[in-house]
Amino acid sequence: MEYLLVHEVALSNAPSYAAMTKLQHWPELAECAEQSLISQLQTTLDIQQQLNIISMAVGKVLPVSALKLKTAVGDFEAIGSRPADIEHRSVLVLNQQCLAELIYQSEHAFTPMVQRELLLLESEWLFALRNALVVCRLQQMALKDTLTGLGNRRFFDDSFDKAVQLAKRHDEPCALLLLDLDNFKQVNDIAGHSAGDDVLLAVADCLRDTLRATDSLFRFGGDEFAVILSAQDANCAELVARRLLRAINQHHLCKQYEVSASAGLALLSAPEQSSKQLFAAADNALYSAKEAGKSTVRVA
Repeated sequence: MEYLLVHEVALSNAPSYAAMTKLQHWPELAECAEQSLISQLQTTLDIQQQLNIISMAVGKVLPVSALKLKTAVGDFEAIGSRPADIEHRSVLVLNQQCLAELIYQSEHAFTPMVQRELLLLESEWLFALRNALVVCRLQQMALKDTLTGLGNRRFFDDSFDKAVQLAKRHDEPCALLLLDLDNFKQVNDIAGHSAGDDVLLAVADCLRDTLRATDSLFRFGGDEFAVILSAQDANCAELVARRLLRAINQHHLCKQYEVSASAGLALLSAPEQSSKQLFAAADNALYSAKEAGKSTVRVA
Protein backbone atom coordinates (compact mmCIF):
# COMPACT_ATOMS: atom_id res chain seq x y z
CA MET A 1 0.00 0.00 0.00
CA GLU A 2 1.29 3.46 -0.88
CA TYR A 3 0.89 6.25 1.71
CA LEU A 4 1.02 10.02 1.43
CA LEU A 5 3.96 11.33 1.85
CA VAL A 6 3.54 23.78 19.13
CA HIS A 7 2.75 22.90 21.96
CA GLU A 8 3.66 19.52 23.36
CA VAL A 9 1.09 17.29 25.07
CA ALA A 10 2.60 15.54 28.08
CA LEU A 11 1.33 11.98 27.77
CA SER A 12 4.32 10.03 29.06
CA ASN A 13 2.60 9.35 32.37
CA ALA A 14 -0.95 9.27 31.10
CA PRO A 15 -2.74 5.91 30.89
CA SER A 16 -3.46 4.41 27.52
CA TYR A 17 -7.10 3.73 26.85
CA ALA A 18 -6.26 0.61 24.92
CA ALA A 19 -7.74 -2.22 27.01
CA MET A 20 -9.91 0.13 29.12
CA THR A 21 -13.67 -0.10 29.20
CA LYS A 22 -15.60 3.07 28.68
CA LEU A 23 -18.05 2.43 31.53
CA GLN A 24 -15.43 1.81 34.19
CA HIS A 25 -12.92 4.47 33.33
CA TRP A 26 -14.14 7.15 30.97
CA PRO A 27 -16.79 8.80 33.21
CA GLU A 28 -13.98 9.84 35.53
CA LEU A 29 -12.76 12.22 32.82
CA ALA A 30 -14.31 15.33 31.42
CA GLU A 31 -16.45 14.85 28.34
CA CYS A 32 -14.48 15.23 25.12
CA ALA A 33 -16.52 16.80 22.36
CA GLU A 34 -15.50 16.41 18.75
CA GLN A 35 -14.12 19.94 18.53
CA SER A 36 -12.04 19.42 21.68
CA LEU A 37 -10.55 16.28 20.13
CA ILE A 38 -9.51 18.31 17.08
CA SER A 39 -8.01 20.92 19.40
CA GLN A 40 -6.01 18.28 21.26
CA LEU A 41 -4.69 16.81 18.02
CA GLN A 42 -3.67 20.24 16.76
CA THR A 43 -1.44 20.82 19.79
CA THR A 44 1.27 18.50 18.45
CA LEU A 45 2.90 17.53 15.16
CA ASP A 46 4.31 14.35 16.69
CA ILE A 47 2.61 11.28 15.17
CA GLN A 48 3.11 9.14 18.29
CA GLN A 49 1.50 11.75 20.51
CA GLN A 50 -1.42 12.12 18.12
CA LEU A 51 -1.92 8.35 18.16
CA ASN A 52 -1.94 8.36 21.96
CA ILE A 53 -4.60 11.10 21.94
CA ILE A 54 -6.71 9.08 19.50
CA SER A 55 -6.29 5.97 21.65
CA MET A 56 -7.91 7.78 24.57
CA ALA A 57 -10.85 8.80 22.41
CA VAL A 58 -11.18 5.29 21.02
CA GLY A 59 -11.33 3.91 24.54
CA LYS A 60 -14.60 5.80 24.98
CA VAL A 61 -16.11 3.90 22.07
CA LEU A 62 -14.75 0.40 22.59
CA PRO A 63 -12.29 -1.30 25.00
CA VAL A 64 -9.51 -1.97 22.50
CA SER A 65 -6.32 -3.80 23.39
CA ALA A 66 -4.09 -2.32 20.70
CA LEU A 67 -4.03 0.57 18.28
CA LYS A 68 -1.41 0.61 15.52
CA LEU A 69 -0.71 3.03 12.70
CA LYS A 70 1.16 2.13 9.51
CA THR A 71 2.50 5.04 7.45
CA ALA A 72 5.12 5.70 4.79
CA VAL A 73 7.34 7.30 7.45
CA GLY A 74 7.13 4.38 9.88
CA ASP A 75 4.88 2.25 12.05
CA PHE A 76 3.54 3.45 15.39
CA GLU A 77 1.77 1.80 18.32
CA ALA A 78 -0.32 3.39 21.07
CA ILE A 79 1.02 3.19 24.62
CA GLY A 80 -0.15 0.04 26.39
CA SER A 81 -1.02 -1.88 23.24
CA ARG A 82 -1.10 -5.68 23.44
CA PRO A 83 -2.33 -8.34 20.98
CA ALA A 84 -5.99 -9.34 20.88
CA ASP A 85 -8.07 -11.82 18.89
CA ILE A 86 -10.38 -9.48 16.98
CA GLU A 87 -8.92 -7.02 14.49
CA HIS A 88 -10.40 -4.14 12.53
CA ARG A 89 -8.48 -2.19 9.87
CA SER A 90 -9.28 1.23 8.52
CA VAL A 91 -7.56 3.17 5.73
CA LEU A 92 -7.29 6.89 6.44
CA VAL A 93 -7.91 8.89 3.27
CA LEU A 94 -7.93 12.66 2.79
CA ASN A 95 -8.71 14.30 -0.55
CA GLN A 96 -8.32 10.96 -2.33
CA GLN A 97 -4.84 10.49 -0.85
CA CYS A 98 -4.07 7.56 1.43
CA LEU A 99 -2.45 8.81 4.63
CA ALA A 100 -2.12 5.62 6.66
CA GLU A 101 -3.71 2.40 7.82
CA LEU A 102 -5.10 2.24 11.35
CA ILE A 103 -5.33 -1.19 12.97
CA TYR A 104 -7.53 -1.84 15.99
CA GLN A 105 -7.35 -4.99 18.11
CA SER A 106 -9.87 -5.91 20.77
CA GLU A 107 -11.49 -8.79 22.63
CA HIS A 108 -14.85 -7.27 21.69
CA ALA A 109 -16.62 -7.31 18.35
CA PHE A 110 -16.44 -4.32 16.03
CA THR A 111 -20.16 -3.96 15.35
CA PRO A 112 -21.41 -1.69 12.54
CA MET A 113 -22.33 0.93 15.15
CA VAL A 114 -18.85 0.80 16.68
CA GLN A 115 -17.23 1.05 13.25
CA ARG A 116 -19.34 4.11 12.50
CA GLU A 117 -18.23 5.81 15.73
CA LEU A 118 -14.59 4.98 15.02
CA LEU A 119 -14.94 6.41 11.52
CA LEU A 120 -16.17 9.68 13.00
CA LEU A 121 -13.14 9.84 15.29
CA GLU A 122 -10.84 9.11 12.37
CA SER A 123 -12.37 11.94 10.36
CA GLU A 124 -11.42 14.35 13.16
CA TRP A 125 -7.81 13.23 12.88
CA LEU A 126 -7.21 13.48 9.13
CA PHE A 127 -5.95 17.06 8.81
CA ALA A 128 -3.74 16.91 11.91
CA LEU A 129 -2.32 13.57 10.79
CA ARG A 130 -1.64 14.88 7.29
CA ASN A 131 0.30 17.82 8.75
CA ALA A 132 2.27 15.54 11.09
CA LEU A 133 3.18 13.22 8.21
CA VAL A 134 4.45 16.13 6.12
CA VAL A 135 6.63 17.39 8.98
CA CYS A 136 7.96 13.89 9.68
CA ARG A 137 8.80 13.37 6.01
CA LEU A 138 10.68 16.68 5.87
CA GLN A 139 12.59 15.76 9.01
CA GLN A 140 13.55 12.41 7.53
CA MET A 141 14.66 14.01 4.27
CA ALA A 142 16.96 16.33 6.21
CA LEU A 143 18.63 13.33 7.86
CA LYS A 144 18.79 10.87 4.95
CA ASP A 145 21.16 10.51 2.02
CA THR A 146 19.06 11.28 -1.03
CA LEU A 147 20.50 8.48 -3.17
CA THR A 148 20.67 5.47 -0.86
CA GLY A 149 18.13 6.39 1.83
CA LEU A 150 20.73 5.68 4.52
CA GLY A 151 21.39 8.21 7.25
CA ASN A 152 23.56 11.18 6.26
CA ARG A 153 26.54 12.66 8.14
CA ARG A 154 24.31 14.95 10.20
CA PHE A 155 22.21 11.99 11.33
CA PHE A 156 25.35 9.97 12.03
CA ASP A 157 26.87 12.61 14.30
CA ASP A 158 23.75 12.75 16.45
CA SER A 159 23.16 8.97 16.48
CA PHE A 160 26.79 8.12 17.20
CA ASP A 161 27.03 10.44 20.21
CA LYS A 162 23.82 8.99 21.62
CA ALA A 163 24.96 5.39 21.03
CA VAL A 164 28.25 5.98 22.85
CA GLN A 165 26.54 7.71 25.77
CA LEU A 166 23.97 4.92 26.04
CA ALA A 167 26.65 2.22 25.94
CA LYS A 168 28.56 3.91 28.76
CA ARG A 169 25.43 4.41 30.86
CA HIS A 170 24.41 0.75 30.63
CA ASP A 171 27.95 -0.65 30.53
CA GLU A 172 27.26 -2.24 27.15
CA PRO A 173 29.54 -2.76 24.14
CA CYS A 174 29.59 -0.31 21.25
CA ALA A 175 31.57 -0.39 18.03
CA LEU A 176 32.01 1.74 14.94
CA LEU A 177 32.66 0.32 11.50
CA LEU A 178 33.83 2.63 8.69
CA LEU A 179 33.81 1.34 5.11
CA ASP A 180 35.40 2.72 1.97
CA LEU A 181 34.95 1.21 -1.50
CA ASP A 182 37.97 0.00 -3.46
CA ASN A 183 38.23 0.91 -7.16
CA PHE A 184 35.06 3.00 -7.05
CA LYS A 185 36.57 6.00 -8.82
CA GLN A 186 37.20 3.94 -11.94
CA VAL A 187 33.49 3.09 -12.14
CA ASN A 188 32.57 6.77 -12.50
CA ASP A 189 35.49 7.44 -14.82
CA ILE A 190 34.88 4.51 -17.16
CA ALA A 191 31.19 3.59 -16.89
CA GLY A 192 29.75 6.95 -15.83
CA HIS A 193 28.05 8.35 -12.75
CA SER A 194 24.85 6.40 -13.38
CA ALA A 195 26.77 3.16 -13.01
CA GLY A 196 28.45 4.58 -9.93
CA ASP A 197 25.07 5.33 -8.40
CA ASP A 198 23.96 1.77 -9.11
CA VAL A 199 26.99 0.42 -7.26
CA LEU A 200 26.32 2.69 -4.27
CA LEU A 201 22.71 1.51 -4.16
CA ALA A 202 23.92 -2.10 -4.30
CA VAL A 203 26.27 -1.49 -1.36
CA ALA A 204 23.45 0.15 0.62
CA ASP A 205 21.28 -2.92 -0.05
CA CYS A 206 24.09 -5.19 1.17
CA LEU A 207 24.27 -3.22 4.41
CA ARG A 208 20.52 -3.44 4.95
CA ASP A 209 20.36 -7.14 4.13
CA THR A 210 23.27 -8.04 6.40
CA LEU A 211 22.41 -5.95 9.45
CA ARG A 212 19.22 -5.86 11.50
CA ALA A 213 19.45 -2.30 12.83
CA THR A 214 18.88 -0.36 9.62
CA ASP A 215 18.72 2.96 11.50
CA SER A 216 22.42 2.53 12.32
CA LEU A 217 23.58 2.63 8.69
CA PHE A 218 24.99 5.80 7.16
CA ARG A 219 26.55 7.17 3.99
CA PHE A 220 28.84 10.12 4.49
CA GLY A 221 28.93 10.97 0.82
CA GLY A 222 31.07 9.65 -2.02
CA ASP A 223 31.89 6.00 -1.37
CA GLU A 224 32.20 6.20 2.42
CA PHE A 225 29.81 4.37 4.73
CA ALA A 226 29.50 3.92 8.49
CA VAL A 227 27.82 1.35 10.73
CA ILE A 228 27.13 1.75 14.45
CA LEU A 229 27.13 -1.62 16.21
CA SER A 230 25.70 -2.09 19.69
CA ALA A 231 24.73 -4.90 22.07
CA GLN A 232 25.11 -8.36 20.48
CA ASP A 233 26.37 -7.02 17.15
CA ALA A 234 29.18 -5.16 18.91
CA ASN A 235 30.27 -8.35 20.68
CA CYS A 236 30.94 -9.96 17.30
CA ALA A 237 31.84 -6.76 15.45
CA GLU A 238 34.77 -8.21 13.49
CA LEU A 239 32.61 -11.10 12.30
CA VAL A 240 29.93 -8.61 11.22
CA ALA A 241 32.53 -6.55 9.37
CA ARG A 242 33.83 -9.54 7.44
CA ARG A 243 30.30 -10.65 6.64
CA LEU A 244 29.55 -7.19 5.26
CA LEU A 245 32.64 -7.15 3.09
CA ARG A 246 31.84 -10.60 1.77
CA ALA A 247 28.29 -9.53 0.87
CA ILE A 248 29.60 -6.46 -0.96
CA ASN A 249 32.31 -8.37 -2.79
CA GLN A 250 29.85 -11.03 -3.94
CA HIS A 251 27.22 -8.64 -5.25
CA HIS A 252 26.94 -9.02 -9.01
CA LEU A 253 27.36 -5.29 -9.72
CA CYS A 254 30.44 -5.05 -7.54
CA LYS A 255 31.86 -8.10 -9.30
CA GLN A 256 31.05 -6.57 -12.68
CA TYR A 257 32.92 -3.35 -11.92
CA GLU A 258 35.61 -5.02 -9.73
CA VAL A 259 34.58 -3.00 -6.69
CA SER A 260 35.32 -4.27 -3.19
CA ALA A 261 35.34 -2.67 0.27
CA SER A 262 37.87 -2.01 3.01
CA ALA A 263 36.83 -1.52 6.61
CA GLY A 264 38.18 -0.04 9.82
CA LEU A 265 36.70 -1.19 13.13
CA ALA A 266 37.00 0.32 16.60
CA LEU A 267 35.37 -0.81 19.85
CA LEU A 268 34.57 1.38 22.84
CA SER A 269 37.39 0.37 25.18
CA ALA A 270 37.17 2.65 28.20
CA PRO A 271 34.52 4.75 30.00
CA GLU A 272 36.55 7.91 29.44
CA GLN A 273 36.82 7.34 25.68
CA SER A 274 34.82 9.95 23.78
CA SER A 275 32.86 9.48 20.57
CA LYS A 276 35.48 11.60 18.76
CA GLN A 277 38.25 9.33 19.97
CA LEU A 278 36.31 6.23 18.95
CA PHE A 279 35.72 7.71 15.48
CA ALA A 280 39.40 8.58 15.14
CA ALA A 281 40.37 5.02 16.06
CA ALA A 282 38.02 3.57 13.44
CA ASP A 283 39.27 6.06 10.85
CA ASN A 284 42.90 5.12 11.54
CA ALA A 285 41.98 1.45 11.25
CA LEU A 286 40.32 2.14 7.90
CA TYR A 287 43.46 3.92 6.70
CA SER A 288 45.50 0.86 7.70
CA ALA A 289 43.08 -1.40 5.85
CA LYS A 290 43.38 0.67 2.68
CA GLU A 291 47.17 0.61 2.96
CA ALA A 292 47.18 -3.17 3.48
CA GLY A 293 45.26 -3.87 0.28
CA LYS A 294 41.76 -4.30 -1.04
CA SER A 295 38.89 -6.00 0.74
CA THR A 296 40.59 -5.89 4.14
CA VAL A 297 39.37 -5.38 7.71
CA ARG A 298 41.58 -3.77 10.32
CA VAL A 299 40.69 -3.49 14.01
CA ALA A 300 41.92 -0.54 16.05
